[in-house]
Amino acid sequence: MKENYVYPATMKKVDGMYRVEFLDFPDVGLVEADTKEEAIRSAQECLALTILDYESRNQELPIPTDDVTGVVFIHIWMPYFRNAAKEIYVKKNVTIPQWLDILAKENKVNYSAALVKGLKIALGMES
Repeated sequence: MKENYVYPATMKKVDGMYRVEFLDFPDVGLVEADTKEEAIRSAQECLALTILDYESRNQELPIPTDDVTGVVFIHIWMPYFRNAAKEIYVKKNVTIPQWLDILAKENKVNYSAALVKGLKIALGMES
């Protein structure tokens, strides 16, 4: 896996917003922001997520177009984004009824997995 990627993108100001569009990723939507700096930062995040998606599906990345003018080149360093994309777990103490604890232990329930699943259901993220 490569660590650095540089892809060209167009940047235009439309209706007071800076709009960034990647030349080599037509399926990736537009990135818009109030300032140039925010637009480039958002474009970097968008590009990193796209590359992570390609990597997860073992899909070959397009070769960056290099013979272009009038574009900005979006550079990303993937170790940073790969680390940021990892799911980080935090420790929480919870209180449950004793009878439920006994049943869960007897059935070898993984408390962390059960809590994550329950929270996702409560938040409408899973049914």
